[in-house]
Amino acid sequence: MQIILFGTGCEMCREIAHNIETAIASQEYEINFEKTSDLHRMLSYGIKSTPSVVIDETVVSISTYLSIDDVLALIRANYNSEHQN
Repeated sequence: MQIILFGTGCEMCREIAHNIETAIASQEYEINFEKTSDLHRMLSYGIKSTPSVVIDETVVSISTYLSIDDVLALIRANYNSEHQN
């Protein structure tokens, strides 16, 4: 699983980054986490505001605060949909 946080380094972006890192640490899944402010890359996802989160190439949050519980729910939902058969 790949999680990307697009942000400018503002306080909310830093809090969300911390919440994502905390959520990842509590999971057994292999999760890669990347923080970036790359505007060109952000626009390639159709994102025009930050903070925004992309999980496995799908935009899951734009300009929304995500608590640890919110991040955990997104991780579980995306992991489950990825591994259903």
